[in-house]
Amino acid sequence: MKNNMMKKHIWLAATLAASAFAAQAELNLDEVLAEYVDARGGMAAINSMKSMKATGKMTMGPMEVPLSFVYKAPDKIYTTFEMQGMKGIQAFDGEKGWQVMPFLGKSEAELVAGDDLKQLQEQADIEGVLVNSAAKGIALELVGLTELEGTPVIEIKATRKSGDVVTVFLDEEYKLEVMTRNKMTSMGQEIEAETYFSDYKEVGPAGMPIAHAMAVKINGMVAQNMTFESVEFNQDVSDDLFKMPVAADTKEAVEVTE
Repeated sequence: MKNNMMKKHIWLAATLAASAFAAQAELNLDEVLAEYVDARGGMAAINSMKSMKATGKMTMGPMEVPLSFVYKAPDKIYTTFEMQGMKGIQAFDGEKGWQVMPFLGKSEAELVAGDDLKQLQEQADIEGVLVNSAAKGIALELVGLTELEGTPVIEIKATRKSGDVVTVFLDEEYKLEVMTRNKMTSMGQEIEAETYFSDYKEVGPAGMPIAHAMAVKINGMVAQNMTFESVEFNQDVSDDLFKMPVAADTKEAVEVTE
């Protein structure tokens, strides 16, 4: 009797393993990427994104901070956030990164370098790591099917030219990001940042799905939650917005308008 039960358990385990391997074998990286692009509205819609502006708020414990992101294709970003009655700025103009941090005693714009510059460059990619990856020097690897907090997901590993690794988890059914996991170096320390995406809404004439809520964990601890009230595509954005200002202009930039 015991031998028969053991044989049944072994058979069941082998059957489940075989099914899992079959499911993995059915996955193909190119097909998954094609479905991902379709889920985002198609390559034509992605290529039509010349700029994007998102405004919302970030909460960190009891603190609530207004913030906004402005992207301009292919590689510019301008981020602002208000704290303690002052406005902080981080930006990348396609070549240089700079920031203004008045609440840290730095009221004039200063260049950023090293890991901070690398992170700004990576954030400035309006398309994301799964689009035109080869042209960006990003190597993709299909890890396979897994589960994330009860949701079946497809795991894809993306290795940047810098060596930093981003793991993307796509919802198996809808082929949109559920979470990304970034392993990077910040201020000389290795950190792991996880960003969870939710509250997708269709934006623009093409109805592109954009996450309007994000939760960020740093080394497993909740660091911040972001919600966006407005996301707009293809507004007129001057290149001047992303350029590092001179000292006099910087002082005006940090003042929060009433």
